[in-house]
Amino acid sequence: MSARFLRRYRRPSMDSTMWQVMFRTSVPPAFDKHFSVCEPDEEFPLVWFGIYEKPIHDDDIGQKGGYSVSDWRTDTTRNEYRNNIEHIHAAIARGETYQVNYSTRLKAEFSGDELAFYEDLRDPLTNYSAYLNVGRYRIVSISPELFFHWDGDTIRTKPMKGTLSKPGHQQTLFESEKNRTENVMIVDLLRNDLGRIANTGSIRVPNLFEIEEYPTLYQMTSTIEASTKPGVTLFDVFQAMFPCGSITGAPKISTMKIISSLEKEPRHIYCGSIGLAVPGEGITFNVAIRTVLLDTHTQQAVYGVGGGVIWDSTTEDEYDEMRTKSKVLTYRYDELEINAE
Repeated sequence: MSARFLRRYRRPSMDSTMWQVMFRTSVPPAFDKHFSVCEPDEEFPLVWFGIYEKPIHDDDIGQKGGYSVSDWRTDTTRNEYRNNIEHIHAAIARGETYQVNYSTRLKAEFSGDELAFYEDLRDPLTNYSAYLNVGRYRIVSISPELFFHWDGDTIRTKPMKGTLSKPGHQQTLFESEKNRTENVMIVDLLRNDLGRIANTGSIRVPNLFEIEEYPTLYQMTSTIEASTKPGVTLFDVFQAMFPCGSITGAPKISTMKIISSLEKEPRHIYCGSIGLAVPGEGITFNVAIRTVLLDTHTQQAVYGVGGGVIWDSTTEDEYDEMRTKSKVLTYRYDELEINAE
């Protein structure tokens, strides 16, 4: 059903209904058999669709309840983290990869109103947030990253690579050679991906190394645009671009093999994509980073977090970046504590 759906929608802005789609990170082999992923959890859907006649505004939802979240703990010890960074450095030295987006999981116990939790985490600056009720699961995505926006014949992607914790200064991030290197590697990768669906000569990079400010950090982004070939469908777009290169590294195929060998668990929705099509406004998909998966059966919350590892990366810097990207979980009311051995 999902393949037929994606092939059908060339121009969803012509449709009279809104629809929402979720892809988890175990989906890529459906688009390219060479992609490696951790064994998926059969309980969690690979793809989810929702179709709506009209949006529901916050005022229509009603009063929200309270909730409780325990301390967050990582599934990776410091020694394991260090060993995995060293493994990636060795793979870079062998020429197997240039950059690996290595991630770990934070876990906590959660009970109460999931939508209230989402509302507390959401910030007006994070333009690609989403809340999904998917059976036993709730997805709380506070993503600041655009995977792609496709309207008419124009497609735009905005990879996010490069991080600096506040109260640092954004100029420091802008001038960072390491972060620029991470960013431009992914820009080149996404330009190549877009080349499979774009008209010849139409790919351009109007903005390189932009700095965006969020409540707990600064992020470096770049913007890539192209015009799509006649007849391109949403399936073609995903086959060319999914998963987003910013959450794999480069090159994709060999790097995803490294990721699947190092990470203990499937990413589930983390680093997947959640999208919305609105009549007259095109299609927008996020990169599902800064995303919590809530399991209502086990009352467990899982938050994936990671970063791009290149030759210049150190274990200490990568671990600090992981903590920085996790502060979104608690910055409104508490100091983040991550329990790790």
